[in-house]
Amino acid sequence: MSWIKTVSDDDADGLLSEIYDQTSEKFGHVINLVKIQSLSPETMSIGRQMYTHMMTKPGGLSRLQRVLIATVVSKINGCYY
Repeated sequence: MSWIKTVSDDDADGLLSEIYDQTSEKFGHVINLVKIQSLSPETMSIGRQMYTHMMTKPGGLSRLQRVLIATVVSKINGCYY
């Protein structure tokens, strides 16, 4: 449970409800990484679009290489996600 105020699954509507539904389809539930951004669904949506673009755009790196780079950077930054 996060100490940050979040919007519950039942109270989500509009864009946030769509994001919660997409997350639930992928992970089986709404993960905390999404919930902690729930007060600003528009900003979260932009971040998700950027992440998708960076991880799928054509280029010299495979998706696996991109994920590995992101994992190393997260580890160096002390981030668990």
